[in-house]
Amino acid sequence: MIIALFLFVIACHNNKEIIVKKKNNSTYWWPTQPAPKGIVVCEKGASHGEVALAHSIAGLVAQAQKQGLVDELVWIETGGEYISWYPKAIKRLNAEERGQFDVWELLDRYKNSGIIKGYILYKAESKKVWHPGMNFSYNIAVSYAGVKQAVVIEEKQKSQLEALGIPMLFDARNISREQYFGELKNDVENNMVVTMHPQFHNNTDLAIANKAIVTYGTDNITEKIMAWANPVSPVVGWNHGNEDDFTQLPTKYGLFNTASDWCSNLITLSAGSENASFQKIKTLDPTTINFNEGKHFHSFIMSDGDNMQWSIGSFVKNKDYWGSPLLGEFPLGFTSCPVNLSMMAPDVLAEIAKTQPANTTIIEYGGGYQYPDLFAIEKGKKQEEIQREFARKINMHLKRTGVKVFGFICMDVNSPEALKAYEIYAEELEDIVGIIAVQYAPYHGGDGEVFWQKNKNGVEIPVVTAKYSLWQGLQYKGGGDINKVSNCINRSVVENNETMDWTVVHAWSEFENPANSGEFARGVKPVGWCINQLDKTIKVVSPEELLWRIRMKHNKNETLHVINK
Repeated sequence: MIIALFLFVIACHNNKEIIVKKKNNSTYWWPTQPAPKGIVVCEKGASHGEVALAHSIAGLVAQAQKQGLVDELVWIETGGEYISWYPKAIKRLNAEERGQFDVWELLDRYKNSGIIKGYILYKAESKKVWHPGMNFSYNIAVSYAGVKQAVVIEEKQKSQLEALGIPMLFDARNISREQYFGELKNDVENNMVVTMHPQFHNNTDLAIANKAIVTYGTDNITEKIMAWANPVSPVVGWNHGNEDDFTQLPTKYGLFNTASDWCSNLITLSAGSENASFQKIKTLDPTTINFNEGKHFHSFIMSDGDNMQWSIGSFVKNKDYWGSPLLGEFPLGFTSCPVNLSMMAPDVLAEIAKTQPANTTIIEYGGGYQYPDLFAIEKGKKQEEIQREFARKINMHLKRTGVKVFGFICMDVNSPEALKAYEIYAEELEDIVGIIAVQYAPYHGGDGEVFWQKNKNGVEIPVVTAKYSLWQGLQYKGGGDINKVSNCINRSVVENNETMDWTVVHAWSEFENPANSGEFARGVKPVGWCINQLDKTIKVVSPEELLWRIRMKHNKNETLHVINK
């Protein structure tokens, strides 16, 4: 009884933090940050050491705000689209703007607050490219900072910190990566891993705020960290080496890559996200589809939407992509990361939903960048349990965001492991219309094949692979430039009585307009050029409509029952 009363008192005293932890264990996989009463802005800094100091202060302030010790957060000045996200976050949070400071003024603001115990010393890595003698002391310093409640400074700033009476708590310059993980693994949190080049600062504030470990590379140390981390957790940042190699590494331990290396201010952008309200993603009413018209239907879907730094940083206003004046002129699908945005940048998701044309499908791309056919394979008998846990959490956030189409990249879309993953997703994602699947290389390696899996109600859900890849210079059959892909689509119409296929559009390829030599573009505009090359008997539809049509053709009675339910 005494123990129960003690626990009740503690829970009441730290009620906000207890609620956050409970939510984090149920549906959230990102760390949660309470809504602050105020925001202060910090100028970025003039040197590597000053920027490191700014980020470490921001991380410690966020850590203290979670504990109720301060009521504000720090926004680090940055450019690009973040200039527009800042006022939206302020408005959503109803937060007071409390002034702008340089990094030394910011340090003075907090140095006597009790949240900064001292400093950790590091030596800056000089090169932006990978090299054998890379200095990892910045990553190591950041990993210790959250645990020791210390700011991080470069050795050139040592005298300035000492003059302010701030003591050195740790010297990270001569600590090996083998040593730091061994010393920290019992003190840091294992619900997030940060992979960042030690020359860059992005996400170091987030790491410090949440006592996360920071690593880089695909060596045995990083693998040990991935194996140690709690499954169904995000790997924040980007990594070194081949994309498939460093994405397979977290995938096989039940984690997922977030392509967030250039994200900034995720602490403030995500604050209060649990209670954020935003317009749901628009979806298609299937009763409006005329299933009796036509025999040839095709969809186009933009790749790489699981890239969170792109989604937050330059996607929305970019004239090649969401900001294209052609957006909405023809049906189109975008792979995206609404699930992660709903947790980490709800104002960005709100803007996408607000500006979404009716004929444009938003597709949740994997819940993060992971390969379902390899997910948690190193977890042995717990693999399926982990796969289902991830799918159930995705399901909760699909409902919250309104997204009805799910997609992902597989290493082998036809493998038994992939088929098992399709089964799990079909059973756990309750409201989806269907699933689109891409093979890592080439994207259209599935050749348009459709796999059918039943959901928990016995209704068949299609998993539809890409038939073609609009990818400049691709040498595979069915992939390449606009002329090649449009010819493939047109030839299929001649050879088949009915067609219902889709083309994946490589987001980064630049194409030449076949109708106007010398005009080049990427993103939305080349899709329009390709559509102009298609046979007039082909109706281009949104991916969501395509999935409904595939379902109707496969099982008319069942599909009509679902539509009219």
